[in-house]
Amino acid sequence: MKFLSIFSGREGEGEVEASDPSASLAVGAPLNALEPAIRAAKLLGVPGAHMTQEVRAALNALMGEVDALRDDIDELKQKLADAESAADHDPLAPVYNRRAFMREAGRVVAMVRRHEVEASLIFFDLNGFKDVNDTHGHAAGDIVLRAIGESLLKHTRETDIVGRIGGDEFGVVLTHVSPEAAKAKAEALAAAIRTERHLHEGVQLSVSASYGMTRIDGHDSAERLLAHADEAMYADKALSRRARA
Repeated sequence: MKFLSIFSGREGEGEVEASDPSASLAVGAPLNALEPAIRAAKLLGVPGAHMTQEVRAALNALMGEVDALRDDIDELKQKLADAESAADHDPLAPVYNRRAFMREAGRVVAMVRRHEVEASLIFFDLNGFKDVNDTHGHAAGDIVLRAIGESLLKHTRETDIVGRIGGDEFGVVLTHVSPEAAKAKAEALAAAIRTERHLHEGVQLSVSASYGMTRIDGHDSAERLLAHADEAMYADKALSRRARA
């Protein structure tokens, strides 16, 4: 059990006792400020009388290995965090990918069912995006997708959920808002998408968005709610086409 304590944090765990002849010069010093061998001896309970040069060298080597392992663990934790972030986020837009969006939407469904809060799901489909790709190339399309994702994040709260569902489709989950407020927010987000301009090789690009919205009632699954919003979006798109005609 004492050996496991070597892997604990680097905070001081007391002061070296004056009765330890091997550390007489370090009386009163914090444990993490001492020579690694002295720290190890203190943690492992090695008497000062046993601190020969050979033991001291061995403990210094041991603590060096422990510190190296700690550094490796920190590096692995960072790599794991980076991998988890990459697995959750879209490769183009700075928002969740479909898998992560649906997972988070499912959590909101559970929250609505358990706590009876109000929430809505909005489904956006970009109009004119295919023309951008066909006319200016996929690099231009990537610029537009990235800008749309940034715009949706900019105009929503940190507690809301934004994701790219696929292709030129985006989803937003608004929590703690009434259906009326969610409808107004959907209109505002669509207006923001419509009015923004995206520069590519000296050319200003723009798209608009049709959207559909559904209230999260806590009974339907996230996939079913997305399907409802998708159906409402197509109705909105058809209405816009008839209006233009």
